[in-house]
Amino acid sequence: MKRKTVCFFIVLMLVGIACLSAQTKKQLQDMYVAQLRAEGYGDISVDSDGDVVFKVQRDGATHNLYIDVMENDLQSFRIVLSDYIPMGSNRQRAIDAAVSEINTTKGVTFNFASGDRIAINSFNFLAKPDDCKVVIKRMVDNILIARRDFIAKNR
Repeated sequence: MKRKTVCFFIVLMLVGIACLSAQTKKQLQDMYVAQLRAEGYGDISVDSDGDVVFKVQRDGATHNLYIDVMENDLQSFRIVLSDYIPMGSNRQRAIDAAVSEINTTKGVTFNFASGDRIAINSFNFLAKPDDCKVVIKRMVDNILIARRDFIAKNR
């Protein structure tokens, strides 16, 4: 009888943790969506992976970014721009430019996926999740400045 009771409580705890995790993810998504709206970003949605997707108009172009919703690490916050960026004929020069100067001066990381697509990530550690409210604009600005500088370096 004791074994059944212990097993029952373990199952209850696991179900409770799963529900809490799902609720936390939804709360994070709602918070990010509300903050992006408050800052005037457009076309905000939640994709099939649970990431918060939004658009930014800058330099005559529309940029698609997303917030990686990390419900398992509430002190991590990451915004990503996955974009087509022309790298010209010398791919190695493009990689060198991103790694050497752009990464060290803009506080972002370039991750080359394949072909002419790269992802520019801006990552921060936060004391609490709603601290994202004070860094979103700066992170987006850093990403788009890094994108602009990356293109300029590869002309």
